[in-house]
Amino acid sequence: MNLDILGNLGEFIGAVGVVASLLLVARRMRLGIEQTQRNTKSVRAATFNSMVARAADNPDGLTAGERLRWNSYMTAIFRHMGNLVYQQETGAMEEKMWESYRRSFKEHLLSEGWVAWYLDHSHLFDERLADAVHAILEELASEGVPHAVEWKESGSPG
Repeated sequence: MNLDILGNLGEFIGAVGVVASLLLVARRMRLGIEQTQRNTKSVRAATFNSMVARAADNPDGLTAGERLRWNSYMTAIFRHMGNLVYQQETGAMEEKMWESYRRSFKEHLLSEGWVAWYLDHSHLFDERLADAVHAILEELASEGVPHAVEWKESGSPG
C-alpha cells in the first residue's frame, strides 16, 4: 500500500466517524427535547392540579388567570355531566355506567368549592343537570355534609 491509499482510507474512516458522531448528537438532542417536553407537561399538570385543589378549598384565593382556568374547567366538567344526565335520561347509557358517573360526581360535590361554583353558575346549565345536582346535594345533606346541610337549610337555592 502506498501513502495515497492509506491517506484516502484515513479520510474515509474519518468521514464515517464524523457522520456517526453527528447522528449520535442528533439523537441525543432529540431525546433531550422529548425529555424537556415531558418535564414541561408534568410541571403544567402539577401546576393545574395544584390550582384545582386550591380552588376547591378557597376559590377566592385564586389569581385572575387561575380564576379563568377554574371557570373554564368547571364549565367543561358540568357541561360533561349535563351530557351524561341527558344520555342516561334518553337511554343511551346503561344504568351501571350512569351510577358509576354519578358516584364520581357526588364525590366531587363533597367539595364546598365545587358546590359554590355550581350554585353561582347554575343559570348556565340545563334544568336536568340542576335536578341531578340537587338530588346529590339532598343525599349529601342527609349524610350530614356541612355545606350541603347549609344549602338545604337556606331553602335550596340554585
